[in-house]
Amino acid sequence: MYRNQDPKWLGKLSRQLKWLAVPNIAIIFITLQVLGFLFVLSDAAWFERLALIPGRVLQGEVWRLITFLALPLSLSPLWMIFALWFMYFILNLIESEWGDFKTTFYVLVSLVLTVVFSFIFDYPVTEVSDFTSTLFLAAAALYPDFEIRLYLVLPVKMKYLGWLALAFVGLRLVHGSWIDRLFLVTIYSNYLVFFGPTMLSRLKDWNRRRNYRSKLR
Repeated sequence: MYRNQDPKWLGKLSRQLKWLAVPNIAIIFITLQVLGFLFVLSDAAWFERLALIPGRVLQGEVWRLITFLALPLSLSPLWMIFALWFMYFILNLIESEWGDFKTTFYVLVSLVLTVVFSFIFDYPVTEVSDFTSTLFLAAAALYPDFEIRLYLVLPVKMKYLGWLALAFVGLRLVHGSWIDRLFLVTIYSNYLVFFGPTMLSRLKDWNRRRNYRSKLR
């Protein structure tokens, strides 16, 4: 398990804003996804009705600030069941390690950054795959050696899937438009904020040990 050292400011926030903590936050996300899936399945026009479109929000359709989370991860019933089970598993895995407040705060940081970016750049949000990816990366960082059954058959450690997800994000950063690149940097900032300091510290420790061994030769 990856032991991530919490920054001091996060500890202060957990004491001052403990009312923000939402137990079993996975249930909220899964419920929104199920409703969104059913709506879109009944009428494809619901894709546009649920999406976060800044201009529409400013015209009074404020529900879009929340309903974009209901944009279904898949339109295939079988894949949707698998995706929702996996996200429920991932969120509960994170919550079992971090607790209610930190898990909720991690989710809120990602959502607030998404909404703020959308309004600043008039950037419509029509899918939530990047949001769910930030959740998976957190779980992979916390439990790198945890094995999951890919397609319910092939055992794969989460750290390898995490590296694959990061590689995919890297490719999008290379080949995407400037606005898409900026969006990716923004939405994945929550991962960097929560895990960046500890990862940097571990990298410095590794470099220090390497220099020490080279001096002994």
